[in-house]
Amino acid sequence: MIRVCKEEDRAVLEGYLRDEPYGKTIAAALEEFGVDAPFETVYIDEEPGGEAEKKVRGVYLWIHGMLLLYCKENQVGIDFLEETMGIEAPRMVAGRKDNVNIVSWLLTDYDFETGKTLPEFTDKDGNTVECLRRAEHEGEWAVLSR
Repeated sequence: MIRVCKEEDRAVLEGYLRDEPYGKTIAAALEEFGVDAPFETVYIDEEPGGEAEKKVRGVYLWIHGMLLLYCKENQVGIDFLEETMGIEAPRMVAGRKDNVNIVSWLLTDYDFETGKTLPEFTDKDGNTVECLRRAEHEGEWAVLSR
């Protein structure tokens, strides 16, 4: 089940996002802007079940028209993304190569690049989003862009 995150989801998200640079980047945005900033929407994909049984399958951050995604087990919510991208096509999609590769099936007119150490995350005016440029975010990124 994919839903919009609430403030009470932050503890679960912090645990899920701490291991890889893609998750750490999303965590940095949550730390800087919270979950209610007007220019971002944070979605959590979790298995259904009781509170003690919930398991996060993925996190999707739409920020300034860009999508950052992180799904540890590569269970990307393709139906969810197809629906949301039908409403607004992202300027860029970034994340782990296997995750972004799945999204590339939907965005066939985008350029797919890998090996970037850290993509340039900007707001809609072209200004760098500083909290997404930390050294711990360095890694093997994949990027889809127009």
